[in-house]
Amino acid sequence: MALVRRTTIPIPAAAPEDPRDALATGSAAARREAAHRLASDPEAVGILATQLAREPENSVREAILAALGRLGTPEAVEHLFGLLGSEDVWLRNAAIETLQVMDAAVLGALEDGLDHSDSDRRIFAVNVLVSLRHPEAASLALRTLGRDPHVNVCAAALDVLAEIGTPEMIPEIDAAVSRFPDEPFLRFAAKTAKRRIA
Repeated sequence: MALVRRTTIPIPAAAPEDPRDALATGSAAARREAAHRLASDPEAVGILATQLAREPENSVREAILAALGRLGTPEAVEHLFGLLGSEDVWLRNAAIETLQVMDAAVLGALEDGLDHSDSDRRIFAVNVLVSLRHPEAASLALRTLGRDPHVNVCAAALDVLAEIGTPEMIPEIDAAVSRFPDEPFLRFAAKTAKRRIA
């Protein structure tokens, strides 16, 4: 009896899932992977931000924040700065950390943040300056110190200048602090900053 040769019909590989769908409906692992894949798609900022607002898993939120940071578009930066006003402390701090490693990409939004009507938001924006690897960071901190009306924002600016200020800024630091004659702690902060950068 002759043997009949069986033909194996190849099963086509499943098409890879659209990362936009996976981000919205997949498992936590699938959502993390989707965020990583979307980090190269500048058109994905909106969907990443939408998912971040409702995402319950911190590991996925970290992946989404990293994706927004890698994208670095003005829209991505705007979303990250919007998180500085979040009541979610973890999310707010994670957004600050993301902004701090984005360098010059945040500069325009950062200037807007330093002029925000909410003093807490201005403080958060100042805190981004200390790790911003850009030559304008110290100048922005000094500008904030010289014109912001809120003593706590100025104290935050002094903390930044203590880290990244330069000796030629000392006269302007003295002039700025003289705006608050009744705030001895600010004078002490200025003295500390000047000693560190002199």
